[in-house]
Amino acid sequence: MLRKREGFIGQKAVVLPQIIQDELCNNLLTKLLYITDIGYYPAALHHYRDRPSGSKQNILIYCIEGKGWIEISNTKRKVTKNQFFIIPAGKPHKYGSEESDPWTIHWVHFTGESAHNFVRKDFSVINLSSEENTRNDRRIRLFEEAYQTLSMGFSAENLEYSTICLWYLLGSFQYITNFERIRTIKQFDIIEKSILYMHEHINKKITLADLARHCGFSVSQFSLVFKKKTSRSPIDYYNNLRIQNACQMLDFTNLHIKEISTQLDFEDQFYFSRVFRKIMGLPPKEYRKRLKG
Repeated sequence: MLRKREGFIGQKAVVLPQIIQDELCNNLLTKLLYITDIGYYPAALHHYRDRPSGSKQNILIYCIEGKGWIEISNTKRKVTKNQFFIIPAGKPHKYGSEESDPWTIHWVHFTGESAHNFVRKDFSVINLSSEENTRNDRRIRLFEEAYQTLSMGFSAENLEYSTICLWYLLGSFQYITNFERIRTIKQFDIIEKSILYMHEHINKKITLADLARHCGFSVSQFSLVFKKKTSRSPIDYYNNLRIQNACQMLDFTNLHIKEISTQLDFEDQFYFSRVFRKIMGLPPKEYRKRLKG
């Protein structure tokens, strides 16, 4: 089987830095259950994972199109559309997509004090009725909700809300017949406006004054409001988003670290590497070698 670095058009992934995971496991709301990695791989030809020692987290994979397979406890099972499985933490496993009809999957790595409650004692691939398309669509929206929330940065609110989404998401797989409609209420405020501005200028160096001016605030007033809402300074938040963008480039492209640092308008690759290590807890080269999904 041919295997390669992911290069699936439309792919998405967010990997939480270890320092953020440490915050989550010390937060009364999130320590019971939280996301460490989340993503989406469409038509994932040659997608393959082999973890002889298992993963530190539980892994949920939900196939929405195509075909794949999972091998666990020396038993290989096929996986097709509208099926999912959850691999327990520490369980050796292999999985991948079929070459003739590669799967499209949503995936999430999760852990926490209550995570074991969502893992079956006997591993199995579970069917979701194709007649429940509406509910399956809502499930996909829950993945998107959690992903989009984390992609907007790691504020305390975002981390806690992503955990709420995860409870609901895992509940939708465990209590299939009880699954109810998700209701999404988004509020456009000054913080969201500034974060969207950060996303729009992710490849340019922006200043605190730029952000304050965009929102119609003084620098001191904007900094105070932003930190009160997110628990992080605007520039720290912006740098987290830039590094999150760098992670996607490291995962999904073959760009050199110098090219990535240039695209994100860092002073030089050495400064970029220092910022990356400070936020992610490891240098870019080591991060690129990590298996995700």
